[in-house]
Amino acid sequence: MKKRVFFIIVNLFIFSSCVQAQNDLEQESITKPETTNIVFDLNFNNAEIGKYTKQKLIANGGPIGWALLGDRASIVKDPTNSKGNVLKVAYPKLTVGPQTNGIQFIKNLPPANEYYLDYYVYFQDGFDFKLGGKLPGLTSGGSTYTGGVHPDNGEGWSARYMWATRNAGVEAVVYFYYIDMNSKYGESVDSKVYFKTGKWYRMTQRIKLNKDNLANGLMQVWIDGVQVIDKKNIRYRLWEKGAIDSFYFSTFHGGADESWMPQNDSFALYHGIQVSKEKPSF
Repeated sequence: MKKRVFFIIVNLFIFSSCVQAQNDLEQESITKPETTNIVFDLNFNNAEIGKYTKQKLIANGGPIGWALLGDRASIVKDPTNSKGNVLKVAYPKLTVGPQTNGIQFIKNLPPANEYYLDYYVYFQDGFDFKLGGKLPGLTSGGSTYTGGVHPDNGEGWSARYMWATRNAGVEAVVYFYYIDMNSKYGESVDSKVYFKTGKWYRMTQRIKLNKDNLANGLMQVWIDGVQVIDKKNIRYRLWEKGAIDSFYFSTFHGGADESWMPQNDSFALYHGIQVSKEKPSF
């Protein structure tokens, strides 16, 4: 009789333990956060109004490689009242190049063969586009392959955007450095979309690298959810070199000579910067 009672007690203990374990698993499945596909997320809604420093950038977006902000970055309220707090970048009159115009920073990313970059840009009324200027994009090697440095070793590339003044207007283009480029200072991949002031633009970029040594990479761009670039058969790199490893927030007038200088103080706004493994929803 005692043995029977003992076994009953043991079995009840085991049963209750199993029930508790199952409940714990179910509770964990409810409370455990899902694995996100976003690898970098920088929005400025919780950023303090005022001057934006390297320390505040790190507090918002985590560690960075380096930054060149000067006194040209600040947090302001979105004048359209649609984005909350936003990053305001200054492009002072009669300046050119990143030392005196716009801002730059590098965010290192987990190396991958495919990423999407998504952000918003707004050129304030009175912005002098002049001949053109740089805008943020994905890269391999950070700021290495820019300024006429040809990536002929197949170890890296860069795919920043630009605004570029054409006969038809100020066009959004990708300023592209890669192993097979034919121009010393990068190739222009045109979108046929023309920037205007006083309007938010959503810029979405997909980079998918080539495999092995083959020309089978992709570059796709959507502006405001509409696909405007679909460039195929790209050889970004040689073999397994040149993974996507950095987001290059690079914006300034230039070029390098005076012909690129804005003739008045100009300002652009940025918001909602994300790098993800999957295509953002539009």
